[in-house]
Amino acid sequence: MKKIVAVMTGIFLVVAGFNAQAIDVRVKGFIVPASCSFTLVNAVIDYGTIDPQLLSATNYTTLEAKSTPYNIKCSSGTQLAVTAVDNRAASKIPDMMRRQFDHPVTDRFNFGLGLTAANQKIGGYIMQLLNSTADGRPVLPLYGDGQGRWVGGEGALGQGGHLTSWYSGTMAPVRLTVISGDLQFQAVINKTSELNFKDVARLDGLATLELRYL
Repeated sequence: MKKIVAVMTGIFLVVAGFNAQAIDVRVKGFIVPASCSFTLVNAVIDYGTIDPQLLSATNYTTLEAKSTPYNIKCSSGTQLAVTAVDNRAASKIPDMMRRQFDHPVTDRFNFGLGLTAANQKIGGYIMQLLNSTADGRPVLPLYGDGQGRWVGGEGALGQGGHLTSWYSGTMAPVRLTVISGDLQFQAVINKTSELNFKDVARLDGLATLELRYL
């Protein structure tokens, strides 16, 4: 009886195989990286008309600081940093900021202010992210070299792969969805002995700020 059962079972399986149908099942979806937007209330910082008589002939002259609110919004919690490109790098005065300020400011943080009609360098400026709040809590500036090394900083935006981020407690970039604060500009004018004021000298700083996802 066992042999008969085995034979009958085999026949049943073969017959069932001829009636089988195939159905494709597809699994779809998207893995979408977080996207962030960067906005400034005012993307043009105007120093207006500057009287040459108020500038020094022998020293650099620091103008008043100006600032504008900034805001970054991300679609989900994201670690990010800001880096900058100086589109007027040819007008940068080497070592200018280090000589002007008490704390060391290297040329990585120095952005050019353009050239006069006589091809003279007008000056430079630095930019700092200040008073930052991420998702409702205060955060502090953080500097990175792009190799995973981070140290506390003063919020200055740098060039050449320098990253400026934010931290709270642990010395590592925070994961955030919204961050806001002030972007401050500090302009410095060259010695007037290096400038020719026969023509109007137009301050012409231009930088591109970029978000870098970490």
